[in-house]
Amino acid sequence: MTAKIRFIFRLLCIAGCLLYGMAEMFFLFPFYSSKRKLRAIQLWSLRVLASCGMKLQTFGTPPQEGRGQMLISNHISWLDIMAVNGAFPGRFVAKDDVAKWPVVGYLATQAQTVYVSRNRGIKGNSAKIAGVTEALKNGDTVTIFPEGTSTEGREILPFKPSFFQTAYDAGVPIIPALCRYPNPDGTSPNPHTAYYGDISLWQSICMVISQPSSTVELHFLDPIEAGEDRYATALQVHALLSEKQKQLG
Repeated sequence: MTAKIRFIFRLLCIAGCLLYGMAEMFFLFPFYSSKRKLRAIQLWSLRVLASCGMKLQTFGTPPQEGRGQMLISNHISWLDIMAVNGAFPGRFVAKDDVAKWPVVGYLATQAQTVYVSRNRGIKGNSAKIAGVTEALKNGDTVTIFPEGTSTEGREILPFKPSFFQTAYDAGVPIIPALCRYPNPDGTSPNPHTAYYGDISLWQSICMVISQPSSTVELHFLDPIEAGEDRYATALQVHALLSEKQKQLG
């Protein structure tokens, strides 16, 4: 398969995945149970990764089903969400204005996105913590990317500590998960998969599907107990993920 044919084929596969996902969420999700929705999201995420020519590899012990838990991961690409959902589907955090977007807002809501207020200050922070805490107490797995932005994958930016409070308030464990997109050598990061800076989504998609093949790795670390001091907990999780990243190269 030539590079041009491969590019077109994968682009068509991604388009097909998007159309199928929209149809399923519009017409079937209202009738699905919560568990069935998560399974559908998992299968759809794996299809998207496969359409991009990407293989998902997981290491360590994945989160346990049937309990509330917070998954903390570094952030490199829009593919991170697909990788996490492909390994262990759960709920993500998004700003509440996403719910008002045409089509996308409906799809995000059907995917059980946890919405948080964009308001700043004490009231805004209280609303954010309350929304995520409630989801965790209800037994959901909630994934947070506490860097607040994506990176090239060579380092992990300092974590914003606010959401670490929710794990403590809900009494649930925190599961650190390192996301990697390695080159074929297995050590250096693959620059074609990073979605950061001034790179547009279209440019990122083109870079990803232009590769012969690529890999995304998820390394699940042992769960830790959330401490009362969210700043200390954020530093602890950051240190664990940074150390794991150094070990892998």
